[in-house]
Amino acid sequence: MHKSYSLKTVKEVYSYWGKSLLAYKLGVSFFGFGSYLRKQAADLLFESQTVVDLACGPGIMFKRIEKKIGPEGKLIAVDYVKEMIEQCRKLVKRKNWQNVEIIKADAARLRLKQNSVDIIISFIGLSAIPDHISALRKCKSFLKKGGKLIVLDGKDFSGAWRFLNPALRILRWSKSYQRKNLIKDIEAVFGNIEVNEYMLGSAFIAYAVKK
Repeated sequence: MHKSYSLKTVKEVYSYWGKSLLAYKLGVSFFGFGSYLRKQAADLLFESQTVVDLACGPGIMFKRIEKKIGPEGKLIAVDYVKEMIEQCRKLVKRKNWQNVEIIKADAARLRLKQNSVDIIISFIGLSAIPDHISALRKCKSFLKKGGKLIVLDGKDFSGAWRFLNPALRILRWSKSYQRKNLIKDIEAVFGNIEVNEYMLGSAFIAYAVKK
């Protein structure tokens, strides 16, 4: 990983996005496919589950998660940036959700009970975590046996579409994923992975199960 990308960078960059929700939503829109991709990820959730939204940002996935898990489920939202946490708290208060726990923490040092979580979901979050390998190992320890990690993120084009990568790097405001191979790293930690690619391979949803 590039040495310049650190928690300090995360704070500096994402604090701004936490104050500018419209800009944030445009930035994570996947060029108009964001809503579709979030639905694909959320469709794997079930009623009454305990779900962790890792590096949750301002809570862009909360509504979909809540709809799936219902009032008997639990949502644990985790983010490192104060401004993102504040937006989450405003949203939860406005919606009067009673089953949401919000935690301000670095995902690589997060403390949760082991074997206590059904699903961990990360929407353009894992790529923003500097020590994402430690975060992945934490995720595996938190999940129950049979629990699933769901990661929706971006990557460079490959194959015939590789010539578009320079434009992709300019258009995307989050550059941290360019220094990581999330698919390879998830598989290394969990020992299994299933990947569906979208948008000519520039976006993906990866699934890994704790065996």
